[in-house]
Amino acid sequence: MLRENNIPVKDSFNIWFNKEKRKEFYTTSIFLYKTTFNHNPNNKFPSIILKSDEHIGEIYFSSANFSSPFEENYGTLLIKFLNANFSSFETAYNTFFCFYGFSILEEFYKDVPKARLFKSKEDFYETYEQIFIKIKRKLKELQYLIKRFIDYMYNLNNNLEDKNYSSFEKYLTYVIKNNLFRYSTNIDVFYFQQFAHDTLNIVVESITPKIVREYLENGIIDVNDSPVFHTSYLSNILYVSLLEIASNKDIKIKTCKNCDKYFIPIKNTEKYCDIVYYQNEQTCKLIGATNSYTKKRKSVEGIRFYRNNYQRRLMRAKRSDDKQVKLAFENWKTLAKLKIKEFNNNEVSEDELLDWMKENKDI
Repeated sequence: MLRENNIPVKDSFNIWFNKEKRKEFYTTSIFLYKTTFNHNPNNKFPSIILKSDEHIGEIYFSSANFSSPFEENYGTLLIKFLNANFSSFETAYNTFFCFYGFSILEEFYKDVPKARLFKSKEDFYETYEQIFIKIKRKLKELQYLIKRFIDYMYNLNNNLEDKNYSSFEKYLTYVIKNNLFRYSTNIDVFYFQQFAHDTLNIVVESITPKIVREYLENGIIDVNDSPVFHTSYLSNILYVSLLEIASNKDIKIKTCKNCDKYFIPIKNTEKYCDIVYYQNEQTCKLIGATNSYTKKRKSVEGIRFYRNNYQRRLMRAKRSDDKQVKLAFENWKTLAKLKIKEFNNNEVSEDELLDWMKENKDI
């Protein structure tokens, strides 16, 4: 008989990871206040996202479970905590608690109210805002500790201390020096839960290697999932997340060149994050690249020369009936863009770009 799944779900928190898929999954009770479910086509299960409109009626609560957890990109909880704005209850809710609920605050406040239906925003705020005010300082202290941890591990903020050591070596150094083992004392670990997520579809008596292969292929059994970590202590969840990220040598944490938020790049060359909180919100990956080009266009002489020459030749081509003039413009534009691409890829210098633009302005 399969192991019975008795892990608490409602008004509690569970998280597990899949390194291969770069995913993390969690169950918690969340409030549908300003939020909706985001069904990303790259995810099997939904995530939480803020609604862009302010129309609010009754405030419902919803609990994910093991057959339908919430799904995020690898390291998202850690990243959202690092970037959370704990200056007020509203900003804290919009940047962190709307995604993860309030059941994770037991270490700071022993009698966190259970999730329930709220009739109004005022009722919701009255229940949780005073709790947040009482624990705000401790939340910010924990956040500061974790930020220092990440800055040290990944050489951020011009931090060159111990830069020649691996992030995992520095992780262990920081954990030991600051006794962060104390954040691992309130975690229940449930191993081999991948065999129990879909017990109704697994008939023990008729199991065969062929059926197991099918279950491995369709995800009913996933041997790549980590154990399930169960805790109501936020610091313990962060400890588990830190260990998961630090022990993965393919993961690196950076700060976004546009918004300065922490993020995990898909490729180590990425400079801008794709963090969003609201529906239809533009990412820094899009905005930052555009802003960077705009700044570069204004500051790099070769690109400024290109823009001015482009407008001059474009007007000449539009006014001319000579096909050769139009063709020459298109050929020049193609070559000039290729040269700018070489500059963006650091294949030519600023001076070389400007010299080329001047020498070829009439080709």
